[in-house]
Amino acid sequence: MKALKNNYFLEPFSHIYVEKKAYDYPLSKIILEKFKNSKVIFIDNYNEIFSRNNQNPYIQKLSPSLIIAVKTRELIYKGSRLCHDFKEENFYYTNFILNCLFDCDYCYLKGMNLSSYPLFFVNLNDYFLEINKLIKDKKRIYLSISYDSDILLFERLYPFLEEWLNFAKKNSQVNIEIRTKSTNYKKFLDFDPSENVIISWSLTPEEVISRFERKTPSLRKRLEAASKLLEKGWKINLALDPLIYLDNTWEETYKNFINTILKEIEIEKINSFTLGVFRIPSIYLKRMKKFSTSPLAFYPYQTKRGIATYPEDLKIKMINYVKNMLEEHVDSSKIYII
Repeated sequence: MKALKNNYFLEPFSHIYVEKKAYDYPLSKIILEKFKNSKVIFIDNYNEIFSRNNQNPYIQKLSPSLIIAVKTRELIYKGSRLCHDFKEENFYYTNFILNCLFDCDYCYLKGMNLSSYPLFFVNLNDYFLEINKLIKDKKRIYLSISYDSDILLFERLYPFLEEWLNFAKKNSQVNIEIRTKSTNYKKFLDFDPSENVIISWSLTPEEVISRFERKTPSLRKRLEAASKLLEKGWKINLALDPLIYLDNTWEETYKNFINTILKEIEIEKINSFTLGVFRIPSIYLKRMKKFSTSPLAFYPYQTKRGIATYPEDLKIKMINYVKNMLEEHVDSSKIYII
């Protein structure tokens, strides 16, 4: 009984589902070599596992399997209206990795995907070809590559970073944004900073991290990682997003939050700041409520145009409060709000 209790959940990636057409890709070989003790299960299509019904993404977080696949369509998407576009006319995103190992209560992926198993698409060259086509058409684009996962978490398993940085170096017409909460920054030190690569750290107050962001690094650890790359000349964005309402304590919490940022990082060197309150498509929120016990899922949000978020007066109050504190130290032109 004791052994059963201790081993109820399997180790992460004890099972790896591999599309038959993905198996011979070099990246697949690299990934599988790191999991010699895992059970490999061949499948015809990743949706057999990733998109099947009656899955509980919250339970799957406890002992996730891994899926390796080839993506054959919709490699590049037009940027969502829920994301910061930095006033870029040609704003796009892509997702060669889906899901992550962090466990944030507010993460929209829990409502968007039927499964929380990480999904790796290993045909990166196809992505690069599609981006080049887009560049020829649009001349210049802004591309986020990490909205649907915290991709830096997986660099040791899926060594994508060098390929993306080399692509950026050869294609100055694309600005590539990598958004993360991770402290896995050291691989960047192997490369010279790229003018068209931006690393954007997602930051929230420690009170939010401890209550709603399981498995994520502390605020100070994230700022330390950002500072290390800032010192080396990399472009760094700070995403103060999402702002989370904490009853009557939110103002003091965010005041301390901004003071911590000012203390831990050279804020005048930051490329830009993004602000936005918690927001999520209402259809995703509805699915989250089936499994979540977090108070964030059950707040009385207002829904407008299919998006659930805080009431407008609270939203404006929260954003202006944080924005005004930032403007005491940085130029308002660096602050982007959604």
